[in-house]
Amino acid sequence: MNRYLYNISAILVLGASTLTAQAQAQTQPKDTTLNRVMVVEHEYTPVIMDAEKINIMPQVEAPVVVKKEVEYAISSQPATEIPTETMKPFIGEEVQSKPKTGYVRVGGGSYGNVDAMANYLLLISPKDKLDLFFHMNGMKGRLDNPFDDHNKWKAHYYRTRASIKYQHMFDRTEMNIAGNFGLSNFNYLPQDWANLQRFTSGDVHFGIKSTDSDMALKFDAETNYMIYQRKKNLFNMGSMTESRIKTRANVWSAISEGQDIGLQLAMNNLLYNGAGLSDYTTIDLNPYYQFLDDDWKVRIGANVDFSLGCGKTLRFSPDVTAEYVFAESYVVYAKATGGRRLNDFRQLEIDNPYGSLTHQLPSTYEQANASLGVKGSPVNGLWFNVFGGYQILKDDLYNVHGTIEDEQSAEIKYYHPVLFDNTDTENAYGGATISYNHKQSIKVSATGIYRHWTADDNEFALLFKPKFEFNLNADFTPIDKFLFSVGYQYVNRPKVGEAQYSVGSINNLNLGVNYQFIQGLSFYGRINNLFSKKYQWYFGYPTERFNILVGLSYKF
Repeated sequence: MNRYLYNISAILVLGASTLTAQAQAQTQPKDTTLNRVMVVEHEYTPVIMDAEKINIMPQVEAPVVVKKEVEYAISSQPATEIPTETMKPFIGEEVQSKPKTGYVRVGGGSYGNVDAMANYLLLISPKDKLDLFFHMNGMKGRLDNPFDDHNKWKAHYYRTRASIKYQHMFDRTEMNIAGNFGLSNFNYLPQDWANLQRFTSGDVHFGIKSTDSDMALKFDAETNYMIYQRKKNLFNMGSMTESRIKTRANVWSAISEGQDIGLQLAMNNLLYNGAGLSDYTTIDLNPYYQFLDDDWKVRIGANVDFSLGCGKTLRFSPDVTAEYVFAESYVVYAKATGGRRLNDFRQLEIDNPYGSLTHQLPSTYEQANASLGVKGSPVNGLWFNVFGGYQILKDDLYNVHGTIEDEQSAEIKYYHPVLFDNTDTENAYGGATISYNHKQSIKVSATGIYRHWTADDNEFALLFKPKFEFNLNADFTPIDKFLFSVGYQYVNRPKVGEAQYSVGSINNLNLGVNYQFIQGLSFYGRINNLFSKKYQWYFGYPTERFNILVGLSYKF
C-alpha cells in the first residue's frame, strides 16, 4: 500500500515538473548574446563525408603550345624621351696594338749629302728596355770660296753619333745606364784637303731616380765620365784632350700638400792634356722652394755658383718663377733666372766647329734673364705666348777673325776666319709664339723675336747675334698617306762699326714631303734653301745653296 502510494506521488511530482517546465519555456524571453539557452532534442553524431574514399591524383596532361604569327609595329612615332634602359652592345675585348720599335732611314742628295739613321728599342721585359741609336749625316761638295772668287772650296763635313741606353725599373726607383760615341770629320778654309780636323767624343752615363710619389725624400741623380779630343788646332797642331767628370743631383721633399723644398747640385771636374790649358772645377748649388695649386705655380730659389781655377770664383743669379692661371685657359707669368754654361769642347763645336783656341775660355754666365708674359688658348687647338724681357751675359762667347800677314805683299789676309773670345753682353727682347693643331691633320707654329744688343768692349762681338729672327713650321696631310711640310727661317743680324759692317741675313725656305706607299715603308724628300741664298751659319764659312735630299724610311 505504501509502495503504491509512493509511486503515485512520484508520477504526480514528475508530471507537475513537466508542466512547469513547459510553462516556463513558453514564457522564456528570446535568446540574446548574453543570455542564450540550447535545447538538445536529439543525439548528434558527426559523420565525415568520404572519409574512407581513396585519394587519387588526377592525370596531368602535357601542355600544348600554340604557335602564333609575330606581328611587328612598322609605323613611326616621334620619341618623347630618351629610354632609361637600353640593351648594352656586344663589345669585343680591346687589345692595344704592339708599337713599332724599329726605324731605319737612308738618303742622299746634291752636294754629296748623306743621311742615315737607325734606332731600335728592345723591350726585354716590362721592367727592362734597351735602346740602340745610330745617326750619320754630312756633305762633300764644292762651295763658294769667300777668299777666292775664281775657285771653289772643296768642302766636306761628316758627323756620326751612336749610343746605347739601358733602363731598369725597380719597385720605387729607376736606373739608367748609357754609352755615347761621336765623330766629326771636316776641313778648314782656305785649304782643300791638307788641313783636316777630327773631333772624337765619348761618355759613360749612370743615373738613378725615384719613381714613387709617396716617398718622403725624392731624388734624381747621375754621374758621367766624358772625354773629347780635338785632333788639330791653329796654333797647336797636336791633339788636345779634355776629360770631364759631370755629377748632377736633385733632392726634394714635400713639406705639405702642394709645397716642396729641394736642392739641386751640379759639379764638373775638367782635366786637359795639351795646348797648355789648366784644369778647373765648377760647383753649382740651387736651393729652392716651390708651391703648386689649381691657380698658382711658384718657385723661389737662387743659384750659388763656384769656379775653382777658371773665371770668377763666386757668382749669384736668381731662380724665381711665378705663374697664375685665370679664365681657365690663360696664364700670366714672370720669371727671373740665370746660371752657368760651360764653354767646354762640346759647346765649342756647337757654337762654331771651325773655331780655334788661343787661350783658356771661362764659362759664360747668365747673370739674369727676367721676362714677363701671358699665354693661353682662346679656342681649341690654338695657343699663343706673348713675352718680353732683359738678359745679362757675363763672359759671353763670340767669334773673331784670325789674320795673317802675306809674306810677299805684306798684306793682312784672313787665314783662319774664326777664333774664340769672351766679352760681356746685354739685350732687351720681345716676341710672340703662336701654334695651331687641327685633328692631327694641320700643325702650324710661328715664332718671332726682336733683340737689341749691346757689348762692353768689342762691338764686333755682336756680328752673329740675332737682331730679329722668325721661324715658321707647318705640317699638313691633305691626302691620305701624304705628309707635306714647309719651313722658313729668317735671321737678321746687326750692323757694327763705323762702316756698318754686317755678315748678312739668313733667309732659308725649305720644303718636304713624306709618302707611305706600303705599310711601314715611306719615301721622303727635302728641298733646302729653295731661293739659293748666300748666308753663313758659321763665321766666315759659306753654306750650301739650293740642294735636294731624297731617301727611304722603314718602321718595323
